Formats: sequence, structure tokens, C-alpha cells
Amino acid sequence: MSDPQDEREDHPLLAETLQQHRREAVETRDSSYLALPASADSVAVLHAAPDNGVCIQTDLEYHISDLSRAKLALYGSHFLSTWGQRMWEFAIGLILLELRPGSLALVSVFGLVDSGAQVLAGPHIGAYIDRTPRLAAACNMYILQNSAVALSASSALVASLAGAGEALFWACIVLTIAVGSASSVGCQGSALSVEREWTKALCRGDSGALALLNAGMRRIDLTCLIASPIMAGLLLAYGNLQIAILAIVAWNMCAWLPECWLLRRAQDSFAILREQDLVEPSSIPAGQSLEIVLKKSFSAWRTYARQDVVLAAAALALLYFTVMSFGLLMTAYLKWRGLPETILSMYRGAGAVSGIASTLVFPALRSKFGLGRAGAVGICCQLASLLAAVVASICVRSAVASHVLAAGLVASRFGLWTFDLCVSQLLQERIATLELGVVNGVQSSLQSLLQSFSYVMGLLVWQPENFERLMAGSVGVVAVAALLYCCFVMRDVVSVLDKTEFAPVMNDNSSLQVPAALGDDMHAAECH
Repeated sequence: MSDPQDEREDHPLLAETLQQHRREAVETRDSSYLALPASADSVAVLHAAPDNGVCIQTDLEYHISDLSRAKLALYGSHFLSTWGQRMWEFAIGLILLELRPGSLALVSVFGLVDSGAQVLAGPHIGAYIDRTPRLAAACNMYILQNSAVALSASSALVASLAGAGEALFWACIVLTIAVGSASSVGCQGSALSVEREWTKALCRGDSGALALLNAGMRRIDLTCLIASPIMAGLLLAYGNLQIAILAIVAWNMCAWLPECWLLRRAQDSFAILREQDLVEPSSIPAGQSLEIVLKKSFSAWRTYARQDVVLAAAALALLYFTVMSFGLLMTAYLKWRGLPETILSMYRGAGAVSGIASTLVFPALRSKFGLGRAGAVGICCQLASLLAAVVASICVRSAVASHVLAAGLVASRFGLWTFDLCVSQLLQERIATLELGVVNGVQSSLQSLLQSFSYVMGLLVWQPENFERLMAGSVGVVAVAALLYCCFVMRDVVSVLDKTEFAPVMNDNSSLQVPAALGDDMHAAECH
């Protein structure tokens, strides 16, 4: 168990409250005892010490301990879920390429179907999370994710067997692609629930604590990006295809119960996770006709479009309309250029290390510059790294070019994940709780839609020797995203300056509310 003092440093809201209680106690030393406001579960009492000092025992220490247990349980559940999904995401592209050597067609088809499923499901998954109790929503998403991965991998295993006939082979390929896309929908739902809604509820409006918790969740995600693909790559390279698939099936079959148990433990440890405002079921039309489904989708997109952070969200979504990541197409392309699976998995792991570095730096960047400017730093770093990688890859015509390209992708992960953390927290802080699931669902759908366009481009430009055209276009898309985000930040800066210039005279206890995107920028605005 960690020291409560260390926990208070990690949770500024609790530390500040405890300090306030101590100051109030010092001001009332002439009392024999002082009862402070406490939660319904406990009573906090200050007893006078013999030297006229104050000996403090409050319920905050107990809440800090409960919060620590809830956070660890949330981390554990997220790790188990992410490990299996990341291993499958890395392996599926290589498995399909192994089943159909010399062509990126199957990889592109899977990516297209996978993205299409998330586009269609995103708003409805988000609405489902908004109206369903927190634990039930997350566990149902875990069931869908894990069972679909196990079934999809089993279908790929049958297709890989030498005795499979042509009809059975293609039936298994279709099942692998279709059910594999369902696993991504489950992963999408668990991310919207656990990584967005659970974390926001746990931090209760404390921006600093939310930044630390978001960074911790992302650090787990990126750590799984390091370890699970390396394991999958080793199994594929030194074992065989069937052993790798069986390992993936076994993990996902065994992980579901511990994932759900840890979430229940988090709820039992911290009472705030059992409190939840839900969208009233009566406000959602019954039935599943096409007209009603379209109305729900239109309503969700309209809710998304009216948010004041829509430009920042759109900039993040545009980053999915690229091939400049260690995704299916780039992994298959680098393998075509001669990089073996073990080297590919190591580069992907190095990219995750670069991303982990961003999670360590992000809280300090947010504290120093504010979310707005920290995001601008992130996306500019990503753009510079990708531009250098593509130029070098095109100009250097040798075996070194593949390593130069992969190294550029590794460097770009630092800026990408810094930017992702900034925009994700902007969405958490500046969107109403009852709309958070819907908006994040639409955001996920938009990201998947744009990612599907990249797979369409992979189908159109299917020859690996022409892949450099897609890389150049991807750099242009990142540049457009950077421009959109800078427009968002400048709009908020102008808004703050206008409010400061035309605000009425306020008394000493008044304060001007500044958008969370600017963070410390508000101090500069007030100086004017």
C-alpha cells in the first residue's frame, strides 16, 4: 500500500481540501475539538493536542486509500483488456498476409470492414453507455470484444490448415474479417466507457488528477503496444502461425472474468463510481427500424457538431486519415520492403516507448502551458517527424530507407500521443456528462470513417511500390489537422481576450471562467 502523503500529491483536489481543513483547524485552536464536514460514510473530528496544536484525523485519508484501490483496479482491468486486443491488432495483418502472400488486398478489406463497423456503431455505442449503468455497460463491451477476438482467431486458424478446401478457406476468411470487426466495436465501447467515462467520474472535476489518470491509462495502452506485439512476433517467427493464433484465443477466453471482477472491485472501493446520472430511457425511441436508427445517428452527430471543441476533435480525427503509423498497411508495407516480423515488432515497441515518454511529460506540459498550447506542441512535433521520415525514405534508395522510415514513425509517436491526450482531456472537461458518451461515440465513428478512407486508398493504390504516394498524402493531411487545431486555440485566445476587455468590474471574490484549453494562458490574458 502506498503512503497516503504520496497519494495526496498525485491528487491535487484531495491535497488542497486537506490543507484547507488544517488551516481552519489552526484558526480555531481555542476549541477543545472541532467537527469538520465529512461524507455520509464517516465523521471527521479534530482533537486538541496538549501543546495547543492540532492533531488531525479526517476521512480524507480513508478516501485516498479507497481512491488508490479503485485506481489500481481500473488499471488492472484496462491492462488485461488492452493486452489481448493489441496482440490481435498486430497479428491479424500478418496472418492475412500469410494466408494470401504478395497482396495487401485482404489486409485492406479487413481494415475497411473494421472501420465501417465502428463508423456505424459509434454513436449507438455512445448512447448505450450514456443510458446504461456504468458496470453493466463496460462488462458487456468486454464480452463482445473478447468473444469476437477468440472466434475470429479460431476462424483464421481453420483457414490456415493445409487441408482446408477452397470453399472452406474463403468462408473462414469472411468469418475472420466480419467477427474481427465486431471485436473492434467491443474495444471501441470499452474504451468509451472505461477510458473516458470511468476516469472522469473517478476524478470528480479535478483537472490535474484527470491528467495523471489519463496519462496512466495511456501508459498501460502503450506498454501493451511494446510487449504484446513482441510476443506475437516471436510466436510467428520462431513458432508457427497456429501457435500464435492459439495463444491469442487462450488469452481472450481467460481474461474476461478478471476484467469484469476488477471493475466491480473499483466500484466497491470508491462509492462515487456507483453514482451515475443516466439518460432517461423514455427519451430514446423504441424499435430498431431504419428510420429510427438514422434519426438517432443524426441526433448524435448534431450534438457533436454543436460542441465548442469540435475543431480540436476534428483535428484529432484527421490523424486517422493517414498511413503513417504502425497500422495494418504500414506493417505489411515494411514487411514487403524486407523487414522481418521481429524487427517490425521491435520498431512498433520503440514507437510505444516514444508514446510512453509523452505520457510522462504530458502532465508537466499541461501544467506549464495549458492544454491548448501543449496540444499545439504535440501536433507540430508529429508533423516535423513525419515530414523528415517521408523525405528521407523517398530520397534514400537503399535498404537503409526502410529503417529511416520506421525511425521517423517512432519519433512521431511522441507528438501524436501528446496531442491525443490533450484533445481527449478537452473532450472530458468541456462536454456535459450526459452527452459525453454520445460525443465520444461520434468522435470514434469519425476517426474510424477517416481511417476507412485510408484503407480505400490502400485498395486503389494496392501495389506496394506505389505506397510512397500514400505516405506523401498522409503528411499533407497531418498539416491540415495542425492548421485546424491552431485555429481552435486562436479562437479560444480571442474569446478570452474579448471577455477580459469587455467584462464588467468584479469584486475581489469574483473570477473569470476561462476555457480549459488555455490552462495557464489565462494568466497572460489577465495581464493585458
